[in-house]
Parts: sequence; structure tokens; C-alpha cells
Amino acid sequence: MGFCAMLAAAGTARARAEPFLSVTRGAGAEGCPDAARLIARVEQLRGRPETGASGAYAVSFIRGDDGFRASIRSGSGARELRDRGGSCAALEQATAVTLALLLDSDAREPPSREPAADGGGEPASGAPAPVPGASATAAGAPAPAPGAPVPASSAPAPSPAASAVTPPARPEPTPADGGERGVEATSPERSATRLTLAAGATGLFGVVRPFAPALSAEVGIGGARWRATMGALWLVPQTLRHGPGELRETLLGGAARACFAAAGSEALRFDVCSGIHAGRLQVAARGYTRNDVAEKAWLAVPLELSLSRLSGPLGFDVGAAALLPLRRNDFSVDGVGVAYSSPPVGALVSLRGVGVWVL
Repeated sequence: MGFCAMLAAAGTARARAEPFLSVTRGAGAEGCPDAARLIARVEQLRGRPETGASGAYAVSFIRGDDGFRASIRSGSGARELRDRGGSCAALEQATAVTLALLLDSDAREPPSREPAADGGGEPASGAPAPVPGASATAAGAPAPAPGAPVPASSAPAPSPAASAVTPPARPEPTPADGGERGVEATSPERSATRLTLAAGATGLFGVVRPFAPALSAEVGIGGARWRATMGALWLVPQTLRHGPGELRETLLGGAARACFAAAGSEALRFDVCSGIHAGRLQVAARGYTRNDVAEKAWLAVPLELSLSRLSGPLGFDVGAAALLPLRRNDFSVDGVGVAYSSPPVGALVSLRGVGVWVL
């Protein structure tokens, strides 16, 4: 009998050594936690190591077009968490909190009194239920006499059919606010500060001619509802034919703007922006009796509507702005007349690619 007790103790030790949690990670979700890291996070939340799980949990992390998903499966059913962030950090925290709540719910439940779940037959009335991990003997076989040695070959290993007990159904954990648990995890990236670097094409209307292409680049910083940027604007040199000669126009300037998110979500947002555009406009005359070079300051206030996506590592920004010039720059040639008369209000349209870094 002493030898049988040793076998039972060894079987119990092996059963406890097995983790209560298994984790699988799909393609693109390699940055999500493995089983060891998730168990450590759960133990940190609960303040003690997990030794009393009544069932096994299987967690699978998947990355899709709409972000990350975590599926938690156990004997009581399945739960799914979602996160639209660019990393798995928020989903890892939400999954660990959910597992901690489930384990706390397990700890509050009374021990199971249900019989064995398979075809081994129900125990006779008044007979104690089999203990998981204990040595199993044939039905009706007499117990060995006290002190009699038992051959190792005659002590069968515990079988799953004899020791498996169906875990009781666990109630769904109730959130502190009393409502149904949401399936979407709150991402810390939504309130994080972001650094952005953007570059793209710009069109200027009514500044040096009816339409002129330009290139722009800017660096910015912002949060979930605001952002501020500073950048540079370079006008592709323009040649304007006027009378017997021509005028060559160049513009190099900078811009500063502040934007506020008026509508939309983190994935796609609409901003209202304003700021200042400033630059140096140069016009060189060619083919005239006297060829001069004129330089003037260019100042304008933009009123802009912007559509942008800044939630991932790569995004975009499309903007359309009315330009209110603080100084109108018109050019004329003596003896020939006005080369170009700018309108009271100009316009700027931009399309930029944006790189995003979460600080």
C-alpha cells in the first residue's frame, strides 16, 4: 500500500506541473505573449501563483485587417477580445484581466460533485468518487494486504477515463459596472502621443498662377484629438509667358499649423486646421529690354479641412485649404502690363504619406 501511495503522489505532482493555459499565435501575431508570459501577467494581477484552476484554458491570438483578436476557450464556452491598435500590448493586458476574472470565479465555486463523464459507469451508491491522479484498481478486486509488496507491473497507470471529472459550468464573470463584457479592448495607443513625419505633393491655386504644383514635407506631434505640425513648401519653378519675354517664378516657404479632430474615429479622422504660411517669392524677367529680378514676401493664413489616418505605422493625410493672403503679390512689366493678378482668396490641396511613431 505504501508503494501505491507513492504512485498516486507522483501522478498528482505530474498533473500539477502541467500548465492550466495554452497559447497559439497566428501569422502576424508573433509579438503577442506566449503561455509563460501570459501566465506571469495573470499571476501578477491576482497577486499569487495559479494553483487552483479547475479546467484548462486555450488562448489563440490572430491578426487581421481590423487589428488583433484573442479567443479564450474553456469548458464553459468561448470569449473573444478585439483591439484595433498597431501592437498586441493592449490585447495582452485585456486577455490577462479576463483570465484573472475567470480564475477568481473558479476559486469561489464549490467543489464538483458530478460523476465521471465517460463510460466507466456511475459509482455505486455510497461509494466515494474516484480522485483524479490516484491509482486505479479493477472493480471488485481486493486490496493488497497491509505490508504486502505490490509488483510494479500489476499497478496500472491512472487512465483518463478513470480520473477525468467533468468541470462544472462556470458563470460568466460580471464586470464591475454590471453590464455585459465588451469584446473590444481599449488600446493605450489611442491616448498616446504620436510623432509624425509626412511628405507628399501639393497644388497651389491662385498664388503665382491659376495652378502650380509643389512639394511639401512636415514633422508633427499630436494625440487622439489634436496635432501640431511644422514643414516646408517648395514650388516647382514656373515659367509665365508675357509679351516678348517670360517670367520665371520660384517660391520657397514654410508652414506651421494646428489641427483639432472634429469627427471620426482613431482609424479615420476629420480635422479642422489653421496656422500660417510664409515664404519668399522670386520672379526673374527674361527677354525684355531690361531684365530685373524681384523678390517679395508671401504670407497667407490657411483654413483647412483634413482627412487622415494616423493609427498605424503608415498612414495618409489629405487636405484642402482656403488661403487668405495677408499680402497679394502681383507682377507687371513696364510697357507690357500686369503679368498675373492674384485673386483675393487662393487655395491649397495636399496629399501626403505619413509615418507614425508612438512615444
